[in-house]
Amino acid sequence: MKWLENLAKACGVIAACFLCLIGILVTAQIISRMMGKMIPSSDEFAAWAMASSIFLALPYTMLRGEHIRVTLILQFLPKGLHKPYELLATLLALCFSIWMSYYVVEFVYESYLFNDVSQGIVTVPMWIPQFGMPIGLCIFTLMLLRRLVCCLRNQPLEDN
Repeated sequence: MKWLENLAKACGVIAACFLCLIGILVTAQIISRMMGKMIPSSDEFAAWAMASSIFLALPYTMLRGEHIRVTLILQFLPKGLHKPYELLATLLALCFSIWMSYYVVEFVYESYLFNDVSQGIVTVPMWIPQFGMPIGLCIFTLMLLRRLVCCLRNQPLEDN
């Protein structure tokens, strides 16, 4: 599933770009305030960039095996129970991710249908800044499915 791994890496690059955008926005806002000016809706744009960076980073983080896991349990489990534990944890995460993906896609679609707009100085259709959430979650769900398949086939779980 090289295409999925490349997609996860692309999501990581985009998430990093959103983090850079936050830094640029905050720096620009600081400089403009020192000059007695303000950048309209910069706080909203920074918040939207943060949300997008979080959700778009999920697939890449899964690819690299950097998600927070309860490895303490693995230390106390016998080696024979490690695979069932990984299978169960991945299956539970996959179910939760499918559920979340469905409702986030529905949420963004409703924002589009009802033509929701931001309430800041700069009005933006809300589906645009929300769009990173369903993309990140859906690709994360695919990454969890990939992990489940790797787990079942006794393949390496992460790309380290």
